[in-house]
Amino acid sequence: MKEVVKEILVQNQERDVSKGLRSRDTGLSLYLEKIQAIIGPRRVGKTSVLQLAIAELKAKRAIPAAQIIYFNFEDERVRFESPQLDLILQSWQELYPDYSLADSWFFFDEVQAAPGWERFLNRINETYSKRIFFTGSNSSVLHTELKSVLRGRSIAIELLPLSFREYCDFSDHKPSAYGAAKPKTIALFYQYLARGGYPETVGLPSPQLHVAYLQEYYNAMLLRDIVEYNGLTNYTYLRSLYRQAGQTIGKTVSNRRLYHQLKSQQYSIGINSVYDAMDMAEQAYLFKRISRFDYSDSKREKSDKKIYWLDNGLLNANTAQYTGNNGLLLENLVFKELYLKFGSIYATNIYYYAEPAGECDFIVYQEGGTALPMQVSWTLADPGTRSRELKGLLKAAAYCKVNEALVITAEEEEELTVDGVHILIIPAWKWALQAG
Repeated sequence: MKEVVKEILVQNQERDVSKGLRSRDTGLSLYLEKIQAIIGPRRVGKTSVLQLAIAELKAKRAIPAAQIIYFNFEDERVRFESPQLDLILQSWQELYPDYSLADSWFFFDEVQAAPGWERFLNRINETYSKRIFFTGSNSSVLHTELKSVLRGRSIAIELLPLSFREYCDFSDHKPSAYGAAKPKTIALFYQYLARGGYPETVGLPSPQLHVAYLQEYYNAMLLRDIVEYNGLTNYTYLRSLYRQAGQTIGKTVSNRRLYHQLKSQQYSIGINSVYDAMDMAEQAYLFKRISRFDYSDSKREKSDKKIYWLDNGLLNANTAQYTGNNGLLLENLVFKELYLKFGSIYATNIYYYAEPAGECDFIVYQEGGTALPMQVSWTLADPGTRSRELKGLLKAAAYCKVNEALVITAEEEEELTVDGVHILIIPAWKWALQAG
């Protein structure tokens, strides 16, 4: 096996795969003495981030290739057991005896595929070098007790499908709210609304090919990051469960209700399995769930949840009901952009407000900060819709004791003050271009 590992290490050094890759603003630092984890769903560019970092080390800092160790744990030529991970270090030292591990840089891809990876990285960190970077396609690699050996020694960077601003960049367009660039900016937003932001799909020549890519991503996420990663043996119900979850955008849903729907379809499944499966999907970055807003953390946790997918394209490719339903697609997109601006692997910071007297789509709230109520409505042209949306927004503002609120629309723009609350109505494309 060591010979195979050597071959992989040398091949990785000889290849320059960074050509043509686009950089993203990830926050990764080559100067930080800390293990850095890049976590996110498949096909969003995590490997590209590592490859661009390696290219920068070689080109700008003149680090020799022999001091850069890159290994992808999903390489089908090897399947490590925990004690075998040291073969990587042994092989490297035999290949390059004149170089020290203490001067080396370590880049590991898809660590969840290697049992015992966390202790292996921790040993490198404590014994040799703190220049360690790794990727994972499941957020649980940083959450479970088994990974506690890395707590305090690593920082997490989430990489998700492109934001709208990034989508414009990948489409070779400099977005602007004014002037000649404005019409194309708006056109790209409507494209982004339906197609989502997976980097490989930007600019694909046909809608059919676009859907095929996204369905393949979904299958890989389902089979590798949920079924295989969690060792599931009974998983025939998962596609139906996640399809049902995808049909609830904008609505509250409980795990118990999803369980009863599965039982009505004759699936043999226990309710605890439904709870686990929903957690697994969230950890694999299929969707996120948000709680009803309350200043009490325990009340938030006990509330029914709303589900939002982390990419409109993935949602559209797997649930036919949203084709043409721009209002719900807009709400889902706003959640994703909010998460990019305010969420993290440790806290979502996004909630919904619901009372019999009114509802509000989102409340952004970071502990100790000021809450921001937000409504999402495709249009406020209908007087009844306008009245309902503003009523829920004002109820949420009163509950949060704030005097600023937002309404995100497709095209309308306005400022008004109602009952002492300053309300900004802004088109989604323009809002999405603003900094968080």
